[in-house]
Amino acid sequence: MKTIYKGSLMAILGLCLCLYGHAQDTTARKKDTTSIKKYKPFDINLQLRNLYIWRGFRVSNSPIADVDMHYSTRDGSLAIGVWGGEGFNGEYKEFDYYVSYTKKGFNFSVWDINNFTDYPNANLFNYNPASTSHFIDVTAGYQFGNSFPLSINWSTIVQGRDTYVKSNGDLANAYSNYVVLDYRLWKQGTSNLHVFTGGGFAFGRDQNFYGSKPNIVNTGLTLNKDLVLFNYHMPIAATAMFSPEHKTGALQLVVNVF
Repeated sequence: MKTIYKGSLMAILGLCLCLYGHAQDTTARKKDTTSIKKYKPFDINLQLRNLYIWRGFRVSNSPIADVDMHYSTRDGSLAIGVWGGEGFNGEYKEFDYYVSYTKKGFNFSVWDINNFTDYPNANLFNYNPASTSHFIDVTAGYQFGNSFPLSINWSTIVQGRDTYVKSNGDLANAYSNYVVLDYRLWKQGTSNLHVFTGGGFAFGRDQNFYGSKPNIVNTGLTLNKDLVLFNYHMPIAATAMFSPEHKTGALQLVVNVF
């Protein structure tokens, strides 16, 4: 009887250990499953800026908030969305549409940029070059690998309020270009420092969308870091911008709220 009892006790103990091990394995698998980031085809982001600079322009001298609402594919290569910003004092106003594609270092995007700050009676659907508040900007670029952290982007305004008057008096598209080189100088953890230089020009003429002549319109430094507040990660970026063409400079702080 003692032998049978001892054998039964060992069998029960073994069964309990097996069940415990199975439970632990199941729990681990559940944890692994829940730790995988779920695909969200639709998302929204909010940024706050102390002022707004863009390609050497001081677009808004007062703080602004901007919102990006978009759809993206599962691998994140394709994004389609709308972007809007407004100044805290109500002066700056912008509402854009865009589509972008990124794959293996290459990127391509088309933006319908509609900054109607200086167009109080702007018609959202007006694309007449003589009166529109829109311009359509096409960008193509390439990001080299980590061993050579350089990126280059070429943007051309293909339609909209980037115009000039021809000798016969007709209005024509200037097809202004903006080319920027960006190089990462330093990286430590989630922090990194970049230096960039961008030039504006148009083929066949001095006057272009970015200035009165071909010139460097945007150069400076950008410091990115991940700010952690009570376990909440908030990426921030500070950009010191200088514009030799416009004879201006600015320090912009961007806070990615979510």
